[in-house]
Amino acid sequence: GVETDPRALVGATVSGVHFRFKAGEFFQVNPSALPVLVEHVGLRARAGGRATRLVDAYCGGGFFALSLARHFERVAGVEVSVDNVEAARENAERNRISNAEFEAGEVEALFEPLLARDAEGYAPETTTVILDPPRKGSSAAFLEQLFAFGPARVVYVSCDPATQARDAAFFVEAGYVLREAQPVDLFPQTRHVECVCTFDRLPPNGEAADLPPLEPSPTATPLLS
Repeated sequence: GVETDPRALVGATVSGVHFRFKAGEFFQVNPSALPVLVEHVGLRARAGGRATRLVDAYCGGGFFALSLARHFERVAGVEVSVDNVEAARENAERNRISNAEFEAGEVEALFEPLLARDAEGYAPETTTVILDPPRKGSSAAFLEQLFAFGPARVVYVSCDPATQARDAAFFVEAGYVLREAQPVDLFPQTRHVECVCTFDRLPPNGEAADLPPLEPSPTATPLLS
């Protein structure tokens, strides 16, 4: 059925992870297609096994962080909604996921504590950042801190390819290369599409040809590869 009370708790299970969250809070749509999205994002986030840490920005109730936690030694999620952070922590406990931590706060301030926690393993060379911002895309303040942190890989998930393309230009200016753009049909029979872009930081010599090849994805042929 349809829940009309935004404060009511509702549930969903994706890729074996059980989520509970308030009906009025954001959660990905189209549960039949979500396993495909999670599988592809996870494949790219792991970076062929080179990434051991995952940072989930705009993490909501912990959707990507918890769905992918089993592939990483440590996972950190940040979210502006206190309710979502509480739900993410409860979802981690419900699923007995002990390697994920969640903090409430402005996403623009995420990377300052991460830089301070390098001793705990959040080093740029072994960290992937997943971005799943609102339709308006990422703010300039957030991107500035992201690029200062300099993760080796960023997986950018967006429901608005136009703002994603705008932000992609900033990634290129900051020394990243767009390796792949993969659409996922979360909104069938509409003009909308979810798009997953994979960015890698260029090596010191600036040659994209020296980056490791992407692993084959079980999803459809990408728009750009």
